[in-house]
Amino acid sequence: MDIKCPHCSRTVSSENINIQTCIAKCGYCGAVFGFAGQVPGAGVFGPSKRAVEMPDDYTVATEGADMVIVRRWFSRKYLFMLFFCVFWDGFLAVWYVGAFKGNGPMMMKLFPLLHVGVGVWLTYYTLAGFVNRTKVTLNSCEFRIKHYPMPWPGSLVLPRQEIDQFFCEEKLSNNRNGASYSYNLSVVMAGGKKLKLVSGLDTPEDALFLEQKIEGFLGITDRPVAGEMRPV
Repeated sequence: MDIKCPHCSRTVSSENINIQTCIAKCGYCGAVFGFAGQVPGAGVFGPSKRAVEMPDDYTVATEGADMVIVRRWFSRKYLFMLFFCVFWDGFLAVWYVGAFKGNGPMMMKLFPLLHVGVGVWLTYYTLAGFVNRTKVTLNSCEFRIKHYPMPWPGSLVLPRQEIDQFFCEEKLSNNRNGASYSYNLSVVMAGGKKLKLVSGLDTPEDALFLEQKIEGFLGITDRPVAGEMRPV
């Protein structure tokens, strides 16, 4: 059975097909795509994703023809960040009170400016973690993401006809306390371009729930994507 590229409809040569992962690369347009939907029973070659229940910090509602998914950002990590910001900002406040009250040298006033910038960013990040929501709105015409009420980058609108597949990514970060993981929901566009939609999710269930709920509503058949999170 021939495997067809969903982007240019050309037949993919056998050397560009990975049977174990059900992923192929088109030699004509360069698109990387999963082909499990083109081969009956192809799912037996790899583990399937388990269905996940809605996490506690999500709500799902229907508004006319739209499905609306809202995720609350708050988690316990923001409590730690709150105490850290109080310590960081408090130290800087004491420093500057001493610098200006005692008519300290200019270097004493300029030296902590980088730390002030870090403090402002951390404080904004922490406050956003306490109050912000991510709202995903989708229908047969478009897919929208908005972060609110505090402004945050990442809001966008995508035409439905340009969306090919959603998938989850696992990100590993190494620091002095060891390794930590976060999870992203991403999308493959019709031309093969990948976009990150929602990042910094705490658990794989957070990302998987979004992927499964969105694909189910839009009628998208799940296929393997190169670089996606391993099944959990």
